Amino acid sequence: MRPTLAHRRILEASAWFAGLTPARSASILTAASIATAPDGGRVYSAGDAPNGLWAVLEGQVRLVGYPAGGLEILVRILGPGAWFGELSTLDGLPRPHDAIAFGAASLLHLSQPAVERLCALDPILFRDLGLLVCANQRAALSFIEQRAGQPVAARIARALLKAADEAGGTGPIPIRQAELASVVGVSRQTLNRGLRKLETAGVVGLGYASIDIIDRPRLTKLGGPGATWG
Repeated sequence: MRPTLAHRRILEASAWFAGLTPARSASILTAASIATAPDGGRVYSAGDAPNGLWAVLEGQVRLVGYPAGGLEILVRILGPGAWFGELSTLDGLPRPHDAIAFGAASLLHLSQPAVERLCALDPILFRDLGLLVCANQRAALSFIEQRAGQPVAARIARALLKAADEAGGTGPIPIRQAELASVVGVSRQTLNRGLRKLETAGVVGLGYASIDIIDRPRLTKLGGPGATWG
């Protein structure tokens, strides 16, 4: 299956893709295909050889890293329009993370040979892919800085708001507390205490493997500097 106009509109939610020249974005879509992944399916695993560039069309993909034996860290939650896999696609080295579908996902796939062919025909695409690396790296660095410099209360609120946006902004957020704890950088017990306080205050609702934001303005305020929940 080839990308459609509806798929292009989803992808243009990405500032990176929207910023490409019309000819370059058209060449990517012409060379790409549509793939699907079931809930829990791996798009690729840490240590795999690069298999090209990916973008989320529907559903979610989670990037999971393993910095030490037995330790698992949720690196990013990717929703529709997000591009990923660009680092190994460019340097040819093994994948640094697992990319795992959370729920059934529809994906755009530009294979490694297709990337190399397009770059040979249009070398400026190398620069565009470099800009994608930079954008994703800046997002990661910003996340690390926020997590290191904010109190736990604000980090939980910000993580919930970001996860909600990446999930489309409506309905319960499909995330497990263990995953959210790894994003916030706290133990699951500490996270659970914070979430229970939010639930008691009527800010969120807790479900099985999901969290529903009930009062977003208040949660946004709690995500500000110096936020505490008592």
